[in-house]
Amino acid sequence: MKHGLKSLALVALIGSSTAFAGGHGKSAAALIEEATAGYKQVSKETTYQWTTTVKVIKAAQKALDGGNEAEAKKLAQQALDLVEATRQQAQVESQNWKMRVPK
Repeated sequence: MKHGLKSLALVALIGSSTAFAGGHGKSAAALIEEATAGYKQVSKETTYQWTTTVKVIKAAQKALDGGNEAEAKKLAQQALDLVEATRQQAQVESQNWKMRVPK
């Protein structure tokens, strides 16, 4: 269990720096749309839903509506990172759940 969580944290950290590098050329609105679509796709495919992701997407939209493009981009990128971390957690859990079931 501890190794799974450490792996998940590492993947999230690596994923966030990778994803951040890819989002520079996109508008905040495009990033918010991408995060929303990614959240819906991951929750549909894996049944994993992080409520934190929804809160960050809403905060990004609020920042965009308030005219703060930079903050909206930052938050939208954070939401994308959370989507990827959710995807990674689902993958790790799908492989490791058997270890936790008593035999």
